[in-house]
Amino acid sequence: MLLVLIFILLLVIMFLGATTAISLGVVPIFTFLGAGQAENLAVIAQRMFSSVTGVTLLAIPFFLLMGSFMNEGGISTRLFHFAKVMVGHWPGGLAHADVLACTIMAAMSGSAIASAAGLGMIAINEMDDAGYGKRFPAALTACAATLGPIIPPSITFVVFASLTGESVSKLFAAGILPGIFLSACMMVMSSFICKKRGIPQSPKSTWQEKWNAFRQAFLPLLVPVIVLAGIFGGLFTTTEAAAVAALYSAFLGIFVYKKIKIRDLPRLFWGTVEQIAKIMFVISVAGFFQYVLMNLRIPQMAVRLISQVTTNPYLILLIIIIVYLVLGCFLEGNAIILISIPIFVPVVQSFNYSLIQFAVVMAMAVNVGLITPPLGLNVYTVASISGEEILDVAWEAMPFVILMIAVTILIAFVPWFTVTLPAIFG
Repeated sequence: MLLVLIFILLLVIMFLGATTAISLGVVPIFTFLGAGQAENLAVIAQRMFSSVTGVTLLAIPFFLLMGSFMNEGGISTRLFHFAKVMVGHWPGGLAHADVLACTIMAAMSGSAIASAAGLGMIAINEMDDAGYGKRFPAALTACAATLGPIIPPSITFVVFASLTGESVSKLFAAGILPGIFLSACMMVMSSFICKKRGIPQSPKSTWQEKWNAFRQAFLPLLVPVIVLAGIFGGLFTTTEAAAVAALYSAFLGIFVYKKIKIRDLPRLFWGTVEQIAKIMFVISVAGFFQYVLMNLRIPQMAVRLISQVTTNPYLILLIIIIVYLVLGCFLEGNAIILISIPIFVPVVQSFNYSLIQFAVVMAMAVNVGLITPPLGLNVYTVASISGEEILDVAWEAMPFVILMIAVTILIAFVPWFTVTLPAIFG
């Protein structure tokens, strides 16, 4: 009952217009006061501070800075052109190029919004000129951009690792195959839709055109190689790999492509500072929220509550996925993760479910909320770029939303996708 009251209070405060950070901070205070434990409020500052002092979280500012350098440095344009030349002649070729470019972008930025914004203008305009219209490209870009938090480097996985103590490297490795599989499924769905609508194929590029496109995109394509090879090869920690990738992206934007001027750096740095300040504040408040839940033994209550409904681990997983899908319609992804981890992690641990696999399933389920109204941040992003109505783009995206849910359930029940690469890399 206490768990239900806490979440009702949390949702009410959010719907009244409070930010995620304020909501996460106010609810624990009221909870302690209502439970007659006002003396525990003295630890607010310590808990907030300790939540953001982990070394793992240092990777987030560098990944955000890297995303800023890539978007500003014209890297998105080169990636889409490379993808277009490679797969543009397939049925629904530009749709494949959009998904492929988003997949590559995901392996650089780790952010869904960054992928949607960075590739949205380029992909939507190119596909509109080729006869796709704007609504379908906008919906496809919004959905394909959700690969950002799944394919490493993923900010979501960094946050999960900081809160649970799991290895960031293992989480990164676990996200590779599910991300690639979801990307391939989106390509198949795109091909089916384009064939049904009679959208013409683009002419096949010559080998010379492919070689030229590869040469132009070669240096940006080294970003995920640097990050993943450095981490899995033991050369860098996650934080060091993020810093090296950010410096490399800055080098490309400033000295190679010359899209970024020295005078632009203060603006890019300040933009990153604003983003990280918001993220770290939410994480710090969530740390106090987590402390309150643990102090009042809320996770144990959740385990008992779910066990009273069913003891079947597969049914429990389905319930958790459904909860994530519903919350995704109303709450921002990072807020859902920070709220739910202290509750659902003990639940899945109670039936010996892999936390590595759960992290991937959680990321995929939460990402569906980036498409579904009324929140649907990716849909808002691409709708503003394309000029289409938000609900029209969301409706166009429904086949891909169903696909994403089906793949999430498959990943939840088939461990092979998430355990294979972590086992190989050790």
